[in-house]
Amino acid sequence: MMMRALFAFLLLTVVAPAIAQSDEPRQTVTSETPSSVSVTVYRNPQRSGDQGMNLNYLGGYALITEERTVTLPAGEIDLRFEGVAGGIIPQSAIVTGLPDGVIEKNRDAALLSPSALLNGYLGRDVTIRRTSAATGEVQEFDARIRTDASGGVVLQTAEGFEALQCTGLNETIIYPAIPEGLSAKPTLSVKSRVTTPTRATITLSYLATGFDWQANYVADISADGETMNLFSWVTLANGDETSFINARTQTVAGQPNKGRDNIQPPSGGSIALRCWPQGTTSDIMVRNFERGRAEARFSGAPMPAPMAAMEAASDRITLTAKRVEAEQEDLGDLKLYRIPVPVTVAAQSQKQVAMFEKTAVPFTKIHEAQIWTGNAPADHQEALPLDILLRLQNEKRDGLGLPLPAGKMVVFKAAGGERILLGEDGLDDKAIGEEVEVTIGQSPLVRYQLKAAGNNDARDFVLTVTNASGRTAQVEVTLDYEDNRKLRKASEKLRRKDGKDLWKVTVPANGERVLTYRVVGQ
Repeated sequence: MMMRALFAFLLLTVVAPAIAQSDEPRQTVTSETPSSVSVTVYRNPQRSGDQGMNLNYLGGYALITEERTVTLPAGEIDLRFEGVAGGIIPQSAIVTGLPDGVIEKNRDAALLSPSALLNGYLGRDVTIRRTSAATGEVQEFDARIRTDASGGVVLQTAEGFEALQCTGLNETIIYPAIPEGLSAKPTLSVKSRVTTPTRATITLSYLATGFDWQANYVADISADGETMNLFSWVTLANGDETSFINARTQTVAGQPNKGRDNIQPPSGGSIALRCWPQGTTSDIMVRNFERGRAEARFSGAPMPAPMAAMEAASDRITLTAKRVEAEQEDLGDLKLYRIPVPVTVAAQSQKQVAMFEKTAVPFTKIHEAQIWTGNAPADHQEALPLDILLRLQNEKRDGLGLPLPAGKMVVFKAAGGERILLGEDGLDDKAIGEEVEVTIGQSPLVRYQLKAAGNNDARDFVLTVTNASGRTAQVEVTLDYEDNRKLRKASEKLRRKDGKDLWKVTVPANGERVLTYRVVGQ
């Protein structure tokens, strides 16, 4: 029995310190802002070059790397990184620099928002402030919130029940304090155990949604119509609620593989405001509404719409521009465009930075059409316009010779001392040595007409291209038909392009060219 008691005593002495240590309160350390930040933006992989960015839903993403210096006490700690991107993908976060590593990571979803603030005071007392639009008189009185943000905000006052912003007066809720657990900034927290107090420089890297970028090209055609000056912008878009101040900023051209991410959205959302029909709410509600209408009639001011303030306060995309030329670098098979000076990637905004400027770039103007001749009608067809296509060679000898990221090109030409828009088109990513083609519109002067005669076994076609302009026109017409048919007896030699027959011809000014051919079944 003595041995059993001694063993129990030894067990208590060994376990007691461990129990005492586990009962120590976990300490919270907050890093409010990074000391430096880098933002690398990747384009929306589902968006083609001829599609502009959807500023209401940016489908790209960004790799964000931050450096933060924090003082860490000994023991178990919750380290909170405030001011991260709201669209952070928590599972992508990498934290380095903690002396004893990371135990777990959490995306704190309880963000401070109108709805989260209202829900935090459900059943609690607040102050209501009402302002008369006619007289400017301000009244404040106590109220208690009786519904959450999704149920139409109902308040209980000394005079009865009423709905928020349904009295016809400007009114707002004044909260005595921020409810515990709400954060004013998007926050990532990590748990760690520190053995020795230290001051550490920590690097935090993570992916975040809600970003996008594209290239924008501006071409000015020379007076002789043979060369163009080509200027390119990098346009960055940040749809997140977080701004990144003086960030080292890069964009990546190409489409690295990336799957979908299941992200728990932060708490928040809009507040539902609902007003009952007159006579079904409290007496104070009806009385105040009628008084508001009387004041509005007296002052001549319109009745305030309950949702007007929320709509007016919605975020809008702003545009800034700064002439700083991006530097191109290789990133494996991808291309990276680095902005050489720190820039602020502001929340809910766009920013444009110059990518390159090239002068006197030669191009060829082509009038083109793709014609399906398999079932052309035998009767007369109206003459149709040909598309206007500008073709450039992405070669150094032609003034280019650099990777061209996907984007939109806008083409201008001077006329009468003014720049006139000729058209615009999108282009996909183009490597060095590739041919670049943009279609800027249709020609009212260069047109084609197709006539056919015969039956299914053999049909004869007459293709006429007319040029009503005062200059020669370079024309390329692609002839397409069913796979089980063949083209025979062409009056002129045809070429092959992308597996199809191509008629390439120069049409004289105020002239025409005619091609005849037969399509037969095999």
